[in-house]
Amino acid sequence: MRSSVSVSTGVPEGRTVPAATVSELEACAEHGAGRLKGTHYAIVFDVDVAESGEVREAKMRESELDDREIEACMEHALSGMSLPGVVTPLRSSASESMMVSPHARGLMGNVVVLGGAVSLVPVLIVAAGDTIVVVVTVHAVQETAEAIHRRPRSVEKKCRALLDECLEDRRQPDWNKDFGEFKQCGECFGYCINHEGEWLRRNCPRPGDPPPNRVRMKE
Repeated sequence: MRSSVSVSTGVPEGRTVPAATVSELEACAEHGAGRLKGTHYAIVFDVDVAESGEVREAKMRESELDDREIEACMEHALSGMSLPGVVTPLRSSASESMMVSPHARGLMGNVVVLGGAVSLVPVLIVAAGDTIVVVVTVHAVQETAEAIHRRPRSVEKKCRALLDECLEDRRQPDWNKDFGEFKQCGECFGYCINHEGEWLRRNCPRPGDPPPNRVRMKE
């Protein structure tokens, strides 16, 4: 039996590990739980995120597992995440801090958020009687930090509103299924940021947009 929860720490909504990635982390833990010798563990990862919210790299920073197979499996799972809602908070994260659960604090100490980084809500995984706290700190890669510094706030505000709209209505209309079942909100947000607020409506049509044969859409 396995289960996982996000530890509530007062972190703003959106700073969570995606559900699909949580499932992959659970699978990693369940697959190797039989090799673990104790019952309670914590593992900390650093994740580099690009301007679009796509993860460039995930690396383990600290671990009590002493099991490279589980650690590598979790690194791979985190490398496949998309976190479009996390880039904006990186601007003001220097003054923020976050603490994990009391037990995790005993294992790893307080997780302090440094400038240019935010911590996601910790994930608590229970697999075969073992409890594993997964802590993920997200860092802006260099070009992201520079882009955030240069970006006009009006453009960011507009793109963020369009991203929220996209995430609330992620399913593609029937006439746009060539782009998949769901809109590529993260990619369209990145395009918007880098093109002065221009939304990529061909990939992520807005609610009410007609098919492209009835209106010329941005390619």
